[in-house]
Amino acid sequence: MAQDSQRFLGKYREIVLAVGFFLVFDLAVLVLNFYTSYQIAEDAVSINLAGRQRMLSQRMTKALLTLEADSTQGRPTETARAELKKTVGLFDGTLGGFRSGGTAVGGDEKPVALNAVKTDRGRQVLDDAYSIWVPYQQVLEPVLASPAVEPEKLAAAVQYARANNLKLLGLMNDLTTDIEQEASAKAQKLRLVQTLGIVLALLNFGFILFRFIRKLQESDRQIEQAQKETQEILTTAKEGLFLLDSQRRLGSQFSSSLPHVLRREIVAGAEFFPILQQMVPAATFDAARDYIDLLFGNRVKEGLVASLNPLSEVEVKVVDELGSSRSHFLAFQFNRVVADQQITHLLVTVQDVTERVNLTAQLAEAKGQAKIELEILLRLLSTDQAVLARFLGTMEQSLKHINAQFKSAAETGGEDLRQIVNHAFRAIHALKGESAALGLEMFETLAHEFEKDLVGVREKKVIEGDDLVKLTVRLNEFFERYTMVKNIIDRIAHTGQTSGSASVAAQFLDSMRKLADRIATSQEKQVQLSAELAGLDKLPEEVSGKVRNIAFQMLRNAITHGIEPPQERASAAKPAGGTVFIACKELGGGQFEFVLRDDGRGLVPERLRAAMVKSGRYSEAQVRALDDQQVVMKIFEPGFSTATRVDMDAGHGMGMDVVRDKIRALGGHLHLTSRPNQFTEFTIRFASELATAHGVA
Repeated sequence: MAQDSQRFLGKYREIVLAVGFFLVFDLAVLVLNFYTSYQIAEDAVSINLAGRQRMLSQRMTKALLTLEADSTQGRPTETARAELKKTVGLFDGTLGGFRSGGTAVGGDEKPVALNAVKTDRGRQVLDDAYSIWVPYQQVLEPVLASPAVEPEKLAAAVQYARANNLKLLGLMNDLTTDIEQEASAKAQKLRLVQTLGIVLALLNFGFILFRFIRKLQESDRQIEQAQKETQEILTTAKEGLFLLDSQRRLGSQFSSSLPHVLRREIVAGAEFFPILQQMVPAATFDAARDYIDLLFGNRVKEGLVASLNPLSEVEVKVVDELGSSRSHFLAFQFNRVVADQQITHLLVTVQDVTERVNLTAQLAEAKGQAKIELEILLRLLSTDQAVLARFLGTMEQSLKHINAQFKSAAETGGEDLRQIVNHAFRAIHALKGESAALGLEMFETLAHEFEKDLVGVREKKVIEGDDLVKLTVRLNEFFERYTMVKNIIDRIAHTGQTSGSASVAAQFLDSMRKLADRIATSQEKQVQLSAELAGLDKLPEEVSGKVRNIAFQMLRNAITHGIEPPQERASAAKPAGGTVFIACKELGGGQFEFVLRDDGRGLVPERLRAAMVKSGRYSEAQVRALDDQQVVMKIFEPGFSTATRVDMDAGHGMGMDVVRDKIRALGGHLHLTSRPNQFTEFTIRFASELATAHGVA
């Protein structure tokens, strides 16, 4: 290996050194050109803004005079005042950028970076300009600050402008001239570097070309040898190999195994597309033709479009002698053949991957089933059996109730099918929340898929009985998974996995923390959960279960909609991690209070209004007719959501509807307080025994 390297360096040393020098030199010139060009581009921005300063000085004077005239003649002054305020802001911001560097507003109203002026002449001009501008701002400030025109202050500003306008204009002219001279010097330097670089590059290229021609004959002999070896490869290769020319015809040379792989006769020079069209579906054929045309084009790089290959693994139908159709899978790979910087052919490699595809499918199916079974077992073993038993009992009741409603509606042709769908939505959403809290991803995913089907039915203008029949397929799947888990629980009931030692509050807090961690991770947020749950252990099981379900939904809502991402919190001067506080305490007299508070972005009525209009459920006029309190209460409406995407934790608009339904079932009262960019707090008061009265405050 070392001898080969030495032989290569000895043979091509002069060319290698020349090329290396060429690359190093060109890189140095390129870096210098880029740096100088970048500086010139920055100077162009500075020249443009310096020129604008001259215009702004005149616009300020004109705006002042217009404001004075409008005020004297009793005309509205808003336009002149707005123009004055805008020009003052632009002039001051740009002047500050020239003096200290920073960001200023460009000609297209977008921010641009502005470098500080560094020449002695430029700094002197800026100092003189500030000696005029600072008093100018002081007399302008009361004119801009007061909504009403005060003649005396306006007259003072006009008088100062008349006295100093031409001075300020002259200084801005001087500043523009100084910047232009600095940019001109840099441009001259760039031209000199480019000229020198071109001369040296041409000399170096000439040397490389001269040395290269001397090696051409030897290279030709090597090419002939390579062609011979290629022919040997075509004879022995097991894959199908052939060249495809720009006319989409097969080359004269192809591997002997190609007819066997394609399972058809192949003739040199035959058109490829008719052969392919007989093998693949029409949609695949059209995509393949476009892909091949793309590869023959010069506008895209081969590596960037490789993933678009529609024939990377394609099913091909083969009809045998008896007329039976069988499927096998082929993998086509296309590589460009480039000569003289032109794409002359595509090298096509075809492999029969039927066995690999079948094995992969079987392996994926086996792994998927094994993963599901293992996940179920691990989750069940790691979950408190008492909590799991309560959850399964709730699931059984909910599924049976949904099934009964679906069955009754199908048999009697009930009219209010939409109400049945909404009830099912609330029940499934509640199950999803509890599944997530227990870490049972199987049920959480199944509930999420069920919600998608419910959304499709709910969005229909008219819901028919057949729509509910279709939903029973998903309901049956839920029952099957429930039965499977129930059987596993019965089998391990006596394995000692049930601890029974942890209180309801402790179990609930552990579930809430797991849910919070899971949602925060998926949302790329940071959340800390704190709780005071002593009152939860004093509640009856039925009441406690409803409170826990409310908490699951509220926690999901708080993290998804309330807590901001770390970068947004940082911009609002908040800690990177958000905080959610949960409390359940006894008030006395059989009354209890549940509180959930987050320090997130809060409920902003205008943001909610925008989401209402965007949803298509409300018009602009309808939204504007509602006061802020009415708008905030829309978060409890079925189907309403501010989420920008639908995922496992948000988007269907059912979480807060479930909360309202559970509060009604408790006979509780809800009090909601929120402050934009600070917090949102839900307070629910209820009795320890279920009551029929309910309300939302």
